[in-house]
Amino acid sequence: MSIEVRRVDDDERWNGYLEHATTPTPFHSAAVLDVLASAADATLHRLGGFKGQEPVGLFPLFEVDRGPVTGVFSPPPDLKVPYLGPTLVVRGGAPKRRRLDRQHHEFVERTIDRISESVNPAFVHVRTAPGYDDVRPFSWNGYEANPRYTYVIDLELSEDDLLDSFSSDARQNVTDDYDVDYEICEGDAADIERIVAQTADRHAEQGEAFPIDSSFVVDLYEAAPDGAVRPVVCRIDGEFAAGTVCLEAHDVAVRWVGSAKPTCDIPANDLIDWEYCRRSAERGVDSFDLAGANSPRIAEYKAKFAPDLVPYYRVKSASRTMDVAVSLYDKLR
Repeated sequence: MSIEVRRVDDDERWNGYLEHATTPTPFHSAAVLDVLASAADATLHRLGGFKGQEPVGLFPLFEVDRGPVTGVFSPPPDLKVPYLGPTLVVRGGAPKRRRLDRQHHEFVERTIDRISESVNPAFVHVRTAPGYDDVRPFSWNGYEANPRYTYVIDLELSEDDLLDSFSSDARQNVTDDYDVDYEICEGDAADIERIVAQTADRHAEQGEAFPIDSSFVVDLYEAAPDGAVRPVVCRIDGEFAAGTVCLEAHDVAVRWVGSAKPTCDIPANDLIDWEYCRRSAERGVDSFDLAGANSPRIAEYKAKFAPDLVPYYRVKSASRTMDVAVSLYDKLR
């Protein structure tokens, strides 16, 4: 029986299939995808691969039109979403390797065929989730796949073992006593606005663009399931000093927006990261993705938390209008 690719527009069904996905991220949930589509001014294609009635994979894709050029993305551009892409779905016992490879290859191939026929995009760009480590079905269909990297902290370690694994300066930063009245706590929509503004200001100081605004992040906070979007802040004498917006789903957490360098005299971001690790582990989260390890400066900072280096992949393909489409993508990203 061959695999059929069709839309999965029912939120409950989509989220139910995600419960059995092999590499789900917080960005894969139905509510989050809808907010991303609205913010990107994109048409969302929530596609699923089925063998009969049995789901074998999910692949959210975003159709973006800019003038005469149409691109297909996952995740959509210009929203600071690190990755998305396909995920396999396995219900019951895991199939044997030969069967799994065959299903995976057919699912990706038929999804590519469907989007080519229905959209005919000039440019396709996908960033896969960490853990989605077999991009051969894309390569076999003429796509270019290049590895990227992120750092992931293992929260299944005991608290003591995790702390012991940190570098000496990180360990000192999160265990020292500070002569200030500070607290690390979960924030609200107003704190999200403060986090985004602080992050945008820091980017501007460095001469870098910051493409998202607080309304988009607040929309995500309000639309996502309870606890899926968590602003975590450091307050000093009751006033906001620093913060990070994290996302959680399927036992996975992602550090997303924030962690800008604060002006306070304590290592607020280290304290936020450590407290978040502790509290999310208590909630049953298994891993904390620091979202990126692709620049030397950022990688050096994040490495002090003794994370695992995990690859993900940038997958792309283009038609003969490649030059125009790449120019489009450069403007959108």
